[in-house]
Amino acid sequence: MKLSYVGAIIGLLISVAWIAFGFWKMLIIAIAIVIGVSLGAWLDLQGITFKNLLVKLLNKLTN
Repeated sequence: MKLSYVGAIIGLLISVAWIAFGFWKMLIIAIAIVIGVSLGAWLDLQGITFKNLLVKLLNKLTN
C-alpha cells in the first residue's frame, strides 16, 4: 500500500474521531495508538513474537 493511502486513511480516522468524540477524547485515542505501535515495534526489534510468548506461558502452566 502506498504511503499516501496510509496517510489519507489516518487523516480520515482522525477527522472522524474528532467529530464523533471531541478533541480531547480523540487526542487520548491517538496517543494510545502511538503507544501501542511503539510497543509493538520495540517487541518486533527484540525478536519477541506472540507465538513464542504463548508457548512459554503454556509450558509454565503445564509444568
